[in-house]
Amino acid sequence: MENIMNELENLLKDLYKISGLNMSIFDLNQNLLASYPHKKSKFCNELEKNNNAFQHCIDCDYKAMEHVKKTGELYIYKCHFGLNEAIMPLYSYGSLTGYLMMGQAVIGTYRNYSEILEKSKEYFQEKEILKKYITEITILNDEQVYAFANICDVCAKYISLTNRIQAKHDHLAQEVKHYIIANYNKQITIEELCSYFFCSRGTLLNHFKSKYNTTIHQYLLDYRLKKATELLINDELNVKEIAYFCGFEDPNYFSKVFKKKYGRSPLEFKNNINQ
Repeated sequence: MENIMNELENLLKDLYKISGLNMSIFDLNQNLLASYPHKKSKFCNELEKNNNAFQHCIDCDYKAMEHVKKTGELYIYKCHFGLNEAIMPLYSYGSLTGYLMMGQAVIGTYRNYSEILEKSKEYFQEKEILKKYITEITILNDEQVYAFANICDVCAKYISLTNRIQAKHDHLAQEVKHYIIANYNKQITIEELCSYFFCSRGTLLNHFKSKYNTTIHQYLLDYRLKKATELLINDELNVKEIAYFCGFEDPNYFSKVFKKKYGRSPLEFKNNINQ
């Protein structure tokens, strides 16, 4: 874990060198996992000494994270005090596990400092110190902010693809099982699962077999057959309709595997229940 954090910090350091903007990684609970530089700007650091100002920052970040959680996409926004920031989602095996955040920047020219000055002046005793701290904030134009944000988004996707940030409760096999249960009536292939959960074929198959002592194919087949028995008992659908509904593209194959598992054909099963 320590090696992974060191790798991530080196990545954040490189992004900082390119953009001049603070780079941070948070988990789902807004806990800071890695950052560069290690210290926030003097402006932000001074604001956070005041409880009310700090709460504004926390609330703003929380709203941004909630937005990203809903959309799953890069989000560029302005914080409570007028600084421009960007946040993007991080995933592990298809599950949201954290956020990469880029900030803080001023878009435009020195004239844009006036908005920040107005919103933060009540939290600074000396106006000259406030001005000094504000002028140290990086100034960028719109194109630069969006360009840097897109570069960071690519890095976020790399972090996700390599499953660097894993939630403590997150287990690949369990996530695959939940996915199968939710999508059993659709076409599911190993290739699609690998793509969805950002992992190799070997990792996917080994994790699942180790956890449940069966293959993904067999688990999916058994679950589809189980759902089919429920429909045969309770539903007015015919056998062919039930086969399609449970994800079987070939009704004949459905009848064959059903009889192998339960010792009778789907129609015999259905008729026996209704007698």
